[in-house]
Amino acid sequence: MSLAQRLLAAYDAGSLMPLPSTESPAFAMADGFAAADALRQMRIARGEKPVGYKIGFTNRSIWERYGVHQPIWGPVWDSTALLLDGASATVSLKGLSQPRLEPEVVFGFARTPRAGMNLADLQDCLDWVAHGFEIVHTHFEGWRFTAADTVADFALHGRLRVGPRVPVQG
Repeated sequence: MSLAQRLLAAYDAGSLMPLPSTESPAFAMADGFAAADALRQMRIARGEKPVGYKIGFTNRSIWERYGVHQPIWGPVWDSTALLLDGASATVSLKGLSQPRLEPEVVFGFARTPRAGMNLADLQDCLDWVAHGFEIVHTHFEGWRFTAADTVADFALHGRLRVGPRVPVQG
């Protein structure tokens, strides 16, 4: 069974599994992104639709604790994200392993940003901004992993709830 198949089975069962980096000490970021892409294709094949991306490890103060040296990213799905109209929400934790809650700032893009943009040009790409919360999770015991492990493991994404969207004035 491939790593992507094992990760999807762990996701569906809400269970733990061994670290890819322990099973293969040479497991690197490229391997994590390859597994993540295989997972993306498997989720699309079973009817899920990517609706955006999450960026993880943007808080540099936690990089040393988790042994990461750059942000990571991964898809957010129609099955995991919900745009809220009101002030309350319920969230199922089914399929999540060791869930944790994180506050988020969520952006909606009107146009795709390009590499090298300055802040003003990047802001012009925004359509809206909203507060939100993400439930992150991992299939690795005790939240111990390498950056490559987290990339493969759905970029730690579990659920996303997005509050009322506020238009960005250009």
